[in-house]
Amino acid sequence: MNIIENIKMAFSSIASQKTRALLTTLGIIIGVAAVIIVVAIGQGAEQKLKAQIIGVENIRQIYFEPSELDYEENPSVWYGAQFTERDIEAIQQLPNVQAVEASAYDYRSIMAGDEQYETEVYGINIHYLDLYGHMAAEGELLKPIDFIAGTRKAVLSSQLAESLFPYESAVGQTIKVGAYPIDIVGVLAPSESILSYDFEQLLMPHETWKQIFFREGFSAVSIQSETVQDVEMAVSEAIFTLNENHETIDAYQSHDASQFIEADTSITQMLTLIIGGIAGISLLVGGIGVMNIMLVSVTERTREIGIRKSMGATRGQILFQFLIESIVLTVLGGLIGILLGALMVYLIGNGFELEVNLSLTVILIAALFSLAVGIVFGLLPANKAAKLDPVDSLRYE
Repeated sequence: MNIIENIKMAFSSIASQKTRALLTTLGIIIGVAAVIIVVAIGQGAEQKLKAQIIGVENIRQIYFEPSELDYEENPSVWYGAQFTERDIEAIQQLPNVQAVEASAYDYRSIMAGDEQYETEVYGINIHYLDLYGHMAAEGELLKPIDFIAGTRKAVLSSQLAESLFPYESAVGQTIKVGAYPIDIVGVLAPSESILSYDFEQLLMPHETWKQIFFREGFSAVSIQSETVQDVEMAVSEAIFTLNENHETIDAYQSHDASQFIEADTSITQMLTLIIGGIAGISLLVGGIGVMNIMLVSVTERTREIGIRKSMGATRGQILFQFLIESIVLTVLGGLIGILLGALMVYLIGNGFELEVNLSLTVILIAALFSLAVGIVFGLLPANKAAKLDPVDSLRYE
């Protein structure tokens, strides 16, 4: 009997017990589908992570972190503005710098109507909102004239707008920061970037912020280069300029975005591997189910085996027949699992707006693993069938 005939017999046997076959392969179906879904989502999340980080790779934040030598040279190095307006102007003039984003920060009580609220208040320069592509969900963003003239206008983060004005629009409202009335002209749309965090924030022109807080300078600075290739040179020039302006040795530093890519990618891959491994356990459970049902099938078909052996079927032919049936069962389950997994990946991708791609490698591995499960867990029942004595088999009731 050739392999085609064995496959036909396997399908005939499965067709005669459709419900049992479906329940038997359920573990294989779920396992394969789960592995495909987990890997696809993991790879999609990893690609989104890289795309968002790489998308702002020509932007780099500069930190003020005085070294021990700086402390020795100047014990009061922490006092005074970390970044002055003179610094921002000097950096902006550097040949490889396209834009400089700067902000000053304070945590302050504000008044909205009769309610007092504690929040973060930022004084920002003209490039702050543009650098990371902030958009207005309501109203409008601050205009260039607001930064030049220091108008008493501000925009709110979506979280702060909801906290201050839960039942009405924040746009057009007036709040007080200290004794100063501030008009709200817009509400920022929630950021989609993993590099930005949506906190409760009030953002106003830096000139206005200085009038309220009576402080000069900025506490955070980021620079943007024309291209990704220019960013390292821009950062080096900016750091040199800052250390020279403040007469420090190594107080100003910057971190490479690739560090975040490597760290976050490693975490994503590890989580994908762990969850995928857990999902893969169901494949082993499904394999045990296949072995169990095949052992039952051998017992039920003992007389059939005896008749075949009495008609000249060899031990190898009997073993091959049941092994093929086990393989067909698991491969069918694997194919159904692949289709189910592909459908779920499509639905999850659309539902969560996540770019997920089916990996042909993973699909091929899942199919081969289903085949391997059929072989490994089908050997014991097939071997048991092959060892049956034909005389005892014909007497079996």
